[in-house]
Amino acid sequence: MRLANVSLLTNTYSFDKSNEGHPFSCESLHCMLANTSMYTTCTIILAAGKGTRLKSSRPKVMHEILGEPLIRYSLDLSRRVSDTILTVIGHGRDVVAGYLNSFPVITVLQEPQLGTGHAILLARPALEGINTDEVIILPGDMPLIREESLRGLIRVFRETHADMGVLTAHIPDPHGYGRILRSAEGRVNAIVEEQDASDSQRQITEINTGVYIIRREFLLQAVDSLSPENAKGEFYLTDIVERADSAISYEISDFNEARGINSRKQLIEAQACLQEHINGGLLDRGVTILDPSSTWIGMNASFSHDVEIWPNVHILGESSLGDNVRILPNVWIRNASIGEGSIIGQGCVIEQTTVPPGSVLHPYLCMGKTHP
Repeated sequence: MRLANVSLLTNTYSFDKSNEGHPFSCESLHCMLANTSMYTTCTIILAAGKGTRLKSSRPKVMHEILGEPLIRYSLDLSRRVSDTILTVIGHGRDVVAGYLNSFPVITVLQEPQLGTGHAILLARPALEGINTDEVIILPGDMPLIREESLRGLIRVFRETHADMGVLTAHIPDPHGYGRILRSAEGRVNAIVEEQDASDSQRQITEINTGVYIIRREFLLQAVDSLSPENAKGEFYLTDIVERADSAISYEISDFNEARGINSRKQLIEAQACLQEHINGGLLDRGVTILDPSSTWIGMNASFSHDVEIWPNVHILGESSLGDNVRILPNVWIRNASIGEGSIIGQGCVIEQTTVPPGSVLHPYLCMGKTHP
């Protein structure tokens, strides 16, 4: 991590690229072309929010899903589609900054937090120092956005040479979300926030996900005109839509991708969606999961052939399982490598270690640097 007022990092990244089967894996050759295109891209992750409804002293983006902080999902997605990552932090800044030290990102402090537009205003000096053509804005609390969806938005934005693009979704209950306002011809005219919407506008079911791609020069000019004259007294980034000569949209196919995290209930609901997606992908690839509903597998875990997983198992972090591994019930594995042909007995706890091939671990064995 670097602060905004120091020299920028070079474009080198250390993220794992082999996460086949999780929501951010590439589904087509087109998905593999992000960093080889003629465009340069910077992603700004908005991670300053407190998350009042979570009722926690922990910063919002540091709450975990499947063993990873929410912001990790945004970091991994950003790495796959951009050349530079800039993160705006605020509430719990020391905790978030400490986590970001492991990643090649530029960090900007937003204090106080006066809205998404305010975050971009504070990020402007850093952005002016970055050589980039376009800017992606990504919330730090949306772990379900898929790479395919973001690439769809990027593709339409580039094809149309628009000033900005908005990722949208139609959802059954749009309460709390900004609504997409369109012209008679179907063009995106504006985004109105829930608090400022009329009764008729609140009936609109197409919502703003909070994910954008914006031409850099337009963004730098447009943020200067933002004003806090609205129901919340904040600077809304959405107000720049009305200042764009052309704004396009790309609708995601699964509205669950638009789930943000504002409460404990939403955190668990998002985790269940991700659990279903990851486990479903592993089943399709030949991993036997006897009870997917009680099996929790992190996005960075990797599996070889003919792995068998019994109920109530957690496999988290950068874990890897070799061919013909059998995991019996109630096992916890985190950041560990399990050699091929091994059998892990019931109730074992294995962290930050390697289990040699052909091992048979007795029930309730603890290995590695396990937590108390």
